Amino acid sequence: MNAATKNAVESALVALMAAACCLWFLISEANVDGEPSAALLTFLGLGIAAALMAHWVFMGQALRRSGRGLLPWMLALVLLAPLGSVALLVLFYSSDEKQPQV
Repeated sequence: MNAATKNAVESALVALMAAACCLWFLISEANVDGEPSAALLTFLGLGIAAALMAHWVFMGQALRRSGRGLLPWMLALVLLAPLGSVALLVLFYSSDEKQPQV
C-alpha cells in the first residue's frame, strides 16, 4: 500500500472512531435518569452522520488511489456498513503483505 492510500485509510479509521465515540455518548446520554437534553442528542446524532460521511469519503479516496473499482465498493460500504469497511481494510492490508518489502 502506497503512502497516499495508507494516509486515506488512516483518516477513514479516525473518522470511524469519531462516529463510535459519538454513538457511545449518545447511548449513555439517552440512558440518564430524567429527561435527556434534546439539543445534545441532536448534535451527537449529527456527529455520527458527519463522521460516517467522512469515513465513506476517505475510503473512496483510498479506493481511487489503490486502483480498485469505486462504484461497487462504495455501494458495499454504504449498504453493508460495518462489514464492507472491514472487508475492504482486510483487502488493503492483505495486498500489502503480498508485495516484497524494500
